Amino acid sequence: MLLFLLLLLPSALFTYFYLIKEKKFILQISAGFVTAMIVCACRFFFSYEHRLVYYAFAENFFYYFVKQNFIPLVVVAAVYALVSKDSLRYKISSFFPLMCSFFAVYLPYCVITASEYYYQGYDIFLKPIIYLAMLVQLSRSLNALYNAVTNRKGFMIFIHSVLILFYAVYPAVSDALYAIDFSFGLILIIGLVYSLLPAVFFALSLITKKTVANDITTV
Repeated sequence: MLLFLLLLLPSALFTYFYLIKEKKFILQISAGFVTAMIVCACRFFFSYEHRLVYYAFAENFFYYFVKQNFIPLVVVAAVYALVSKDSLRYKISSFFPLMCSFFAVYLPYCVITASEYYYQGYDIFLKPIIYLAMLVQLSRSLNALYNAVTNRKGFMIFIHSVLILFYAVYPAVSDALYAIDFSFGLILIIGLVYSLLPAVFFALSLITKKTVANDITTV
């Protein structure tokens, strides 16, 4: 029952590692796994994981935002950026392998320790898909934002800044809505659209690159 939750992010990480066909991110992947295990161990020994779920969006949003979503994302990435002596371009390229390996351990821990009796379909199916989409789009938008800043493209800077903010925050919004028994059908639809958009953006970028390449060859 938990296989999808446990295997989705590791499978995505393996696929990514296979596609790039390079070993340069092994250190980041190892760092992500080790960091997640340390964080989970600290939470297990020094905090009480079960909580009363209040029927209030703001309280639930703040909880998920701080413990499961934005804060872990920012802290882990920021620590790596400060410790690493690599170039900014390389640090940004390292974002996906670092954070995917971290959440491959951290996300299942959060779901399993928060469930007292049985697991909800949202937690073991939709939630990991949403988090994977978040990591994919953040990685793509961070790289695109770097290129836009380097090339001084103001419109693209704005677009990818908005995408980064939206994709970083929405998982906590989705979790909070589910916690207060908001319409599951609507949560599912928004979650699927949220998760499919990175694939759509990727397909459009491939089409654009192919069109540009064809234009160059015909000149």
